[in-house]
Order: sequence, then structure tokens, then C-alpha cells
Amino acid sequence: MVQDIAAVTRALVLPALRSAVEGLHPDLARLCGYHFGWSDLQGRPTGTEDAGKLLRARVALLSAAAAGADPAAAVSGAVAVELVHNFSLLHDDIMDGDERRRGRATAWSAFGVPGAVLGGDALTALALRQLTAVPGEAGRTAVTMLVDTLHEMIRGQAADLALDRIPGNEVTYRLYVDASYKTTALLSAACGIGAVLGGASGELVDLLHRAAGDVGLAWQIANDVEDIWGDPVVTGKQAFSDLRLGKKTLPVIAALRSGTDEGDRLATLLMSAGAEKEEHELLLQADLIEAAGGRRHAEELSNRHLQGSLNDLAGSLPPTAARDELIRLFRFIVTRAK
Repeated sequence: MVQDIAAVTRALVLPALRSAVEGLHPDLARLCGYHFGWSDLQGRPTGTEDAGKLLRARVALLSAAAAGADPAAAVSGAVAVELVHNFSLLHDDIMDGDERRRGRATAWSAFGVPGAVLGGDALTALALRQLTAVPGEAGRTAVTMLVDTLHEMIRGQAADLALDRIPGNEVTYRLYVDASYKTTALLSAACGIGAVLGGASGELVDLLHRAAGDVGLAWQIANDVEDIWGDPVVTGKQAFSDLRLGKKTLPVIAALRSGTDEGDRLATLLMSAGAEKEEHELLLQADLIEAAGGRRHAEELSNRHLQGSLNDLAGSLPPTAARDELIRLFRFIVTRAK
């Protein structure tokens, strides 16, 4: 049932996701359809069913299956978390000033900021509507979980913006974790909501929710490493993208707090760096971070959170195909290794 969860997710989730988006006001449906990749700027079909990797939807379906239910029981939750994910992408592109996504103009650069803001708002409302239609206690619990998740994501985004105003030598790991909620909260919600809709016990819901949070943090840290040292051909991002923006990512924080000469040199360099950074400056920053142990610490911390999550799942869930597939998916999310 879950051996090809990607295919199962596309078959179960994509039709419901498209139906929800197509029910919006025509202008918003066109903008959101473009954002998902289903249509061009004029609203003409592109002939693709692509809506991204649907990772969060897969997690929701597998969590329901791990609770002993048919994955179809969690379709409404899977659609809801994908809608919320894409709300965050629409708004993030605006806040970050990103003009390209998946090789095309971002929605705000193509349709304007007001339309993209409203499109993100519309997807949030659609997400809640998916779950308010679920009857009984499961529906009420799922809605509450999604509302709490939206709160955590927005709080995390605010914490992330606040990091930009804090001097590098004052940034703590706690502040970083607070900011990471902008991404980790939704992965936790995908697991928790999927489990709730699959009829899981409160104990199992809590376990899956917590395990997904650890994976989300491991994923965020791994992305921090990749943004500095990853291959731009693989990542699809400009080399040193986070350093270029002056982001205080986990490797940077670890280097600044290392107590090493290289960490002190990095702090001095960051304080004196101008808005426009030359390539040799970025390369020097990356070298100092690595020499101060920032890269090694980040990689070890990411692996620790991932392994903790996988061990919890392996030790607490009965050995089923759904459990094994969820473990494989969690590992893939962080390491990209199948």
C-alpha cells in the first residue's frame, strides 16, 4: 500500500489539491495555479501535474498508515499542509525579494505583491477549510493543530527576521531554534495531523509530532551547510547564498561561539563587511567557518537530531511497511540519500 508513497500521494492528493485551488476567485486561482506550475501567466494549462515534491503530504499519509489506517484517511490533512506550505512560499518570496522559483518568475514578480499576498492568504483559508469539513473529534483536533502550527510558523518567521538585527556575537542556539520553527512546525503538523486523521492514540500522535520536529531541525541545519558548501548545480541556488545575505545560520553561529582565533576573525570580518560582498570575501568567510569547526558541529548536530528521530520511530512503532517507509522518507528529507 505504501511501497511507492510518492505515486500514492500524487494519485490521492493532487486531484483534491487542484480542486481546492480551482475553487478560488478566478484571479487567485490563476495566480495560485501558476505558482504550483499547473498553468502559465495567462492561465493556460502547462500539461504538468507538478506541485513540488509533496513531501509534507507524503508524511501525512504515512503517519496515518503508521497508525494502522488507510493512507486515504489523511488526504484532507495532506492537502491542508501542502496549502499552508505554499502560502509560506508565496509570502517568503516577497519578503526575501526572490524573483525566481522552479525556473520561473515568482508569483509576486509576475502578478504583483498585492495579488501574491492575497494568494497566500487564500491558501491559508483553504487549508483550514479542508479540516473543518472533517467530522468529529478528529476534525476538531486537526484544525486546532493546524492553527497552532500557523502561529508557530509566523512566530518563527518573526524570530528569523529578528536574527538580522542581533549582533553575531550575541546570537544563541536558542534563538536559532526559535527561528527554525518557520520550517519545522509544518513538518511536525504533517505527521501529527496525519496520525490524528488515521485514528492514532494521543501518545502516538505526540511521538510522531516530536519525531518530525527533530527531522525538521536536522533538515534546516543540513540546508544551512548545503547553502554554504553545496554544489549550486544540485541545490539550484547561488554559491554562498546565505553568506551573501548575511544570514546567521547554524555553521556561522557555531563558528562565532567556538572560542577559536578563526571564529574571532570571522566576527571581525562580518562586522566590517559591506552590503555587497566580493566572491573572495565569501570564500574567506566559508573557510573561517570551517576552520573554526562550524561546519563539523552543524553536520554532527543535524545527524544527532535525525538519528534521534529515527531511533524513536524504530523503537516505538510496530515493524510495519508504513513505519519503515516513514523512516526512509525522514532520512531522505535530510540526507537526500534513498
